[in-house]
Amino acid sequence: MSLLRDDPRLLQAFRRGEPEALARVYRAYSAHVARFLSRTYMSHGPGGLGRVGPLDLEAAHQETFVRAFREQARLAYDGVRPYSTWLNAVAKQAAVDVLRSAGRIAREAVALDDTPMAERLASTSPSPEDRALEGELRELVRRFLAGLDEGTRRLADLRFVQGLSQERAGLLLGWSRQELRTREMKLRRAMTAFLVEEGWLMAESPDGLPSAAATAAMVALLFPLFVP
Repeated sequence: MSLLRDDPRLLQAFRRGEPEALARVYRAYSAHVARFLSRTYMSHGPGGLGRVGPLDLEAAHQETFVRAFREQARLAYDGVRPYSTWLNAVAKQAAVDVLRSAGRIAREAVALDDTPMAERLASTSPSPEDRALEGELRELVRRFLAGLDEGTRRLADLRFVQGLSQERAGLLLGWSRQELRTREMKLRRAMTAFLVEEGWLMAESPDGLPSAAATAAMVALLFPLFVP
């Protein structure tokens, strides 16, 4: 994703801190940051790894954008590198600080690169809290999928569970790109409503919807392979 790099006017508005520009950048990168943080790991020391677990993801997500949208940070982005890469560096440090303040990692802990090896190592020792919460999340996904009709459940499986692209999912389902997008939008609305009803998301805006940050964090937790 290279939104700011490809749009000089938006980049300048972003650097000036114009609310509309900040909102557009937030919407474009919120889900990316949530996914990135869900795969971020920390070194405890020799042989020890920690992760940004479900209990900390939303706080780290919010802290990332608080830092990225400060004037000094906005002006520091050069408009040449992909903004997602620059944002990942901000997210890593935000994650370290959030986990430190929560007492989940030592002060000397550092972030590791997002690598399959780190994921395999870290996944061998989840905390009891993370293990319990992940079990609840699996049951939540099961109940949500069980309440869908067959076609919508197939769409949810291909896009959210398996993480296939819209193009690939459309080919397998025999749907046009536009039809798939329309159905996926309805599916996401149904998912949000389900999560609010179940108490996993709170309606915070005047229109009765949860915040974009909370929604992105929950989607990343429930469906780690999903790419919008």
